[in-house]
Amino acid sequence: MSFDHLFTPLKLGPIEIRNRIVSTSHQTSLVSGGLPTDELVAYQAARAEGGAGLLSVEASSPDPSGQLSDHQIAAYKPEAVPQLAKIADAVHAHGAKLFIQLCHGGREQVTGGYRAAAVSSSAVPSQRFHAEPRALVRSEIDEIVDGHRISAANAREAGLDGIEALAGYNYLPGQFLSPRVNLRDDEYGGSLEGRMRFLVEVLGAMREGIGSDRALGLRLTAESVGAAGLRADETLEVFAALGKLGLVDYVSTSIGDSSSYRGSLWIAPPAPIGSERLASLAGGVRGAIDVPVIATTRVTDPEVAELMIARGEADAVGMTRAMVADPELANKIREGRIDEIERCTGCNQACIGHYHAGTPINCAINPWTGREATLPKPTVSKRKIVIVGGGPAGCAAVRAAPGADVVLFESSSEGLGGQWRHALRGPSHEQIARLTIENLERWAAPADVRLGVTATLEQILAEDPDLVVLASGASQYLPALEIGPGAPKLVSGWELLDGAPIDGPVVVWEWGGDWTGMIAAEMLAVAGNRVRFVSGSAAFGEGMHQYQRNLYLGRLDELGVELLHHLDPVGLAEGAVLMRNVFSDRETLVEDVGTLVAVGGRSPQCALYAPLVDAGVAVERAGDCLGARTTEEAVHEGTLAALLV
Repeated sequence: MSFDHLFTPLKLGPIEIRNRIVSTSHQTSLVSGGLPTDELVAYQAARAEGGAGLLSVEASSPDPSGQLSDHQIAAYKPEAVPQLAKIADAVHAHGAKLFIQLCHGGREQVTGGYRAAAVSSSAVPSQRFHAEPRALVRSEIDEIVDGHRISAANAREAGLDGIEALAGYNYLPGQFLSPRVNLRDDEYGGSLEGRMRFLVEVLGAMREGIGSDRALGLRLTAESVGAAGLRADETLEVFAALGKLGLVDYVSTSIGDSSSYRGSLWIAPPAPIGSERLASLAGGVRGAIDVPVIATTRVTDPEVAELMIARGEADAVGMTRAMVADPELANKIREGRIDEIERCTGCNQACIGHYHAGTPINCAINPWTGREATLPKPTVSKRKIVIVGGGPAGCAAVRAAPGADVVLFESSSEGLGGQWRHALRGPSHEQIARLTIENLERWAAPADVRLGVTATLEQILAEDPDLVVLASGASQYLPALEIGPGAPKLVSGWELLDGAPIDGPVVVWEWGGDWTGMIAAEMLAVAGNRVRFVSGSAAFGEGMHQYQRNLYLGRLDELGVELLHHLDPVGLAEGAVLMRNVFSDRETLVEDVGTLVAVGGRSPQCALYAPLVDAGVAVERAGDCLGARTTEEAVHEGTLAALLV
């Protein structure tokens, strides 16, 4: 496919970017004390070197009252200028342009620590973060507007090429725009003109600070999805009004609402959500305002990005998470190396998942993300390496040892992927599983892969390895249950996903909130079974990223799946499961059950480790055989095992 549209330069007001691939503003937590770190410099430099046309430094606070989290750049501080200048110099050295986004959270507060008093257009509580704001008074509004001017002037002093106001996701400007949050009866409320007044003043202040020779833009969600934010038709009114005022050089649009569970998952939607809804909405925005439109929300495929521009739905495309996974994305597209791209799987685990956890950004499939300044790149090696296990850890070890003579033993005859192969049957997890497995297969391609072989000590020693990477994974744990006559079938989650027959009705029990229980419940419900989904955790999907969990819970509700909370199975009686409440120990009999699908965690499988040590072989454990966790840890540890030993 030709990518002529993606690689055409684009004017954003007085600034021209070399192509239409944009790394839009996103939080990295590579920030300390409100200031960018050298790790953030390296992070942004990698994506500029990788060929992106435009990068935007993450959403930064224009005022102390607007800190979204403890790891947000304080753009209003003069101390931020030198570090922002470092980022600008690093990005410019590779030919890309650099903007910064200003974001006042208003009533939205992501921080889990000490919480400052929340403020908003009106005293309307926020559902998702449980914030209860006070209404801003005029003097406070003036201070916040001035903070935008100061922050823009700091960005100019640092040598940035442009600046962007964040009015989307129902942050403070959006709280003024929304008639459901803005209940004011002064000049900042009521009519559209009144509700836009705060945003207009902010944009005016930012223009004053950044100057006429730099770009000024606006991020506004085309549709909030959440109940509190702007509807799609209301957003188009705002875009049209802004177009008449001529305040901005470009607009950036996406979908989502930070203040609601349902709306928030659209901010960085997990798979299987695609780009179709965004493309349609962005096309409407492009028709409402006569400035370039950057569209962003889960656009990870180069072909999709090219078509969105070709069809006139956008002028540039934010491929942000695609470049979290692969900083070299733009260069690989331009050079025709599409098959070498590290594909974002949409798991949300280590990118926005880390942000919500208050930790620096990483990527489940790319361990160098967020570690650009500290983790060495692989160098050519001539070692003989034996790898046991063809899941994420084992395949990552192959990638980290280019040039090595690698033999990889995988016990499954079906293929590489490890536990991800179980997820291929999940209606909504198939895409993540497939993309993950495709990445793993590409990493392992240089190795001598021996499928269907359960490696023995003798087989390993026969290869005379310099290093053994033990990545043998884990097995599914089943709790011991008392089983009486006439008891329902007992099937593990993986057995179900691999095609084990069941009798209905079905109870799916999960112990700790990983994806297996969610997939099993949805798969069975889609097939027409009566499903009761039981969780022994404090909340369903407790171990999953909240956006993926929320999407699953919405689908399960639509499918009519019954949810039973805080219960663990104790035994199986005739046509029933005896459950015990994890908090009170009170027992409950769940009746009319044909099959219990049990998802009880995992047990590491590392029986070969001690014999290998005893044999004097250099051996490293990685992934679930070291301790059952997630793909992120497995990939990181598999990389380290082959890279640093």
